[in-house]
Amino acid sequence: MTALLLAAVTFVSTALGGLFAVHRRRHLYLVMGLAAGLLVGSALLDLLPDALGLVADQGRRGVMKVVLSMVAGFLAFYAVDHAVHYAAAGHQEKGVRAFGALAALGLTLHSFLDGMAIGAAFQQSATLGALIGVAVIAHDFGDGVSTVGVVLGSRGAVRASLAWLLADAVAPVGGVLAASALHLPQHVLAELLGFFAGTFLFVGAAHLLPEAAQEGRRGPLAAAVVTGIAFIGVATWVLER
Repeated sequence: MTALLLAAVTFVSTALGGLFAVHRRRHLYLVMGLAAGLLVGSALLDLLPDALGLVADQGRRGVMKVVLSMVAGFLAFYAVDHAVHYAAAGHQEKGVRAFGALAALGLTLHSFLDGMAIGAAFQQSATLGALIGVAVIAHDFGDGVSTVGVVLGSRGAVRASLAWLLADAVAPVGGVLAASALHLPQHVLAELLGFFAGTFLFVGAAHLLPEAAQEGRRGPLAAAVVTGIAFIGVATWVLER
């Protein structure tokens, strides 16, 4: 019950982040820059360290598996980005929107895994579950911003961004429920986290940032990116002390 309650709070946190991004959509390039910073920060300061921590007992072999998973995630989204643009040749806007939807799906799946992490942690102890839950809540505001930023930054409609925001907000609740029925081995979870780190790096650095740079001024954009990375860095540092 406590795990579900925390998952419900993550719903609120994600929704608030997404609604903030929708409210600021008139300054879309700044929303995209903030989302890019949040995604890159999450990949390098949150997902990757967590994945490496799960395989610490496996030495270099475990580290290489996580790194290769991250590379696979980056290349997979690079291939998808190329494919949707090629398939929509002559209809470039359609291809960009398709990639945005896929990126939002990736964020939603990541949120589902966050919920599974909360549920699995509560199976170990209430204290660990509470710590993981608070960490997810702190990051989910950024997830909401990122989801809306990816969809709007890929020329999607506001309605589509809100639909994906709802899916992303609900996903942790589904993850908590799934955790009671599924048990992922640590090495599998580590590789999944590495894969998502790679996808986040591609979406943030190779997709959102170039799009945002065409939309607005470099100075405010750089500030938005740094703010996103700093938010993840500070949240991670505070929660792990």
